[in-house]
Amino acid sequence: MNLDRDIVSGIVKHYLEPPFQCDVVTIRSRAGMDHSAIVVPPHKAVPICAKAGGPMVNGKPKGIIQAAYYIRKTGPASEQITTANEWNPLIRRCAMHERTAIVGAIDAALRGGHAAEGNDDALQKWHEAAHKAFMDIATKDDREPRLDKNHFQLSYSIVTSDGKQIEPSRLNLILHEIDGEIHDTVKSGWTVFHPFNIDPIGPYFNTDPASGLGDRDFLECALLKKPMFREIGFDFWRISPDGKATVIREYWEDSPEFVAPLGAQRGTIYSPNVLSQTLAELVRHARGLAERFDTATDVVFRCEWWGLEGRVIGDPSAGWFPNQYQSKTAHRITTGSWPVGALASNLPEIVSALGSSVTRAFGIISGPVFTAEWIAGQRQRWLH
Repeated sequence: MNLDRDIVSGIVKHYLEPPFQCDVVTIRSRAGMDHSAIVVPPHKAVPICAKAGGPMVNGKPKGIIQAAYYIRKTGPASEQITTANEWNPLIRRCAMHERTAIVGAIDAALRGGHAAEGNDDALQKWHEAAHKAFMDIATKDDREPRLDKNHFQLSYSIVTSDGKQIEPSRLNLILHEIDGEIHDTVKSGWTVFHPFNIDPIGPYFNTDPASGLGDRDFLECALLKKPMFREIGFDFWRISPDGKATVIREYWEDSPEFVAPLGAQRGTIYSPNVLSQTLAELVRHARGLAERFDTATDVVFRCEWWGLEGRVIGDPSAGWFPNQYQSKTAHRITTGSWPVGALASNLPEIVSALGSSVTRAFGIISGPVFTAEWIAGQRQRWLH
């Protein structure tokens, strides 16, 4: 039986407070059976309470109890909170969301939310080591357009005041949590650091002497290493317990589905709309990981694009004039650093700062394109 999104929304509104919007997706198993999966968003700054009890059976509510709060417990099971210790992680998650809003307001007042100048050498070393590892695989791939010449890389590093790190054993679970949180800003096919649960493409721990981490390991995912999954994508990403992250992807504009409505060849189109969505997702992911560090102060970004030369601006759903803008250069790189609070309060400004050099490569140097205001106007597109 396939569930309807409106049915799920009605159940949520009747039983839970505050109400929230769930997504319902259909997943087909290897046996060819369709299964409905309900995607539940995070609760943010307020925990979710049962505002109505389940149906009465023998004088007692069955299922949930009115005014009770439920959490996941060992089993796994969803059970009512019964001890003070069980409240601690829930209160902390709510406080972390609230802290982001408060810090954002303070940053905006004191620093205006503007990027701090400077470059993080450790992030650059991390970024370049991952790119070399990607290229070692990509140069052996002979499909067109060539992946080793047409890809982009997005990296960030979280700066903390105490140098504490996330316990490696919790890293994959945290990525799953952030994976759901990102949906309040962007809903794409999968997130920029999607932790696949399918063998053999799930994330694994690896080391790289060139990464700057010495012999310390990090979580890695490399779809490109698995030829049988080529139709899924070519994501290559790494995330370290000390808050460094990098992802390398092919251009989604190179897919047959994207270029066919434009009557164009693969490898010839570039979309500012896709660029804004991807960068917004990156910034939102950085915010989610920064919230897992008690003393996170800033986030440093490094973004790089290859294979831009000769491409023209186009998007089948955005109405760009054909062949009006064309890139004369193949490569672009941007860097920047922002306080953690600004990731929530100044998202359009950060996305504009990170991506404007790319749109300028195409000759978009005037008009309201890729300004903070233009990007803010794109936000509804990111959710569809």
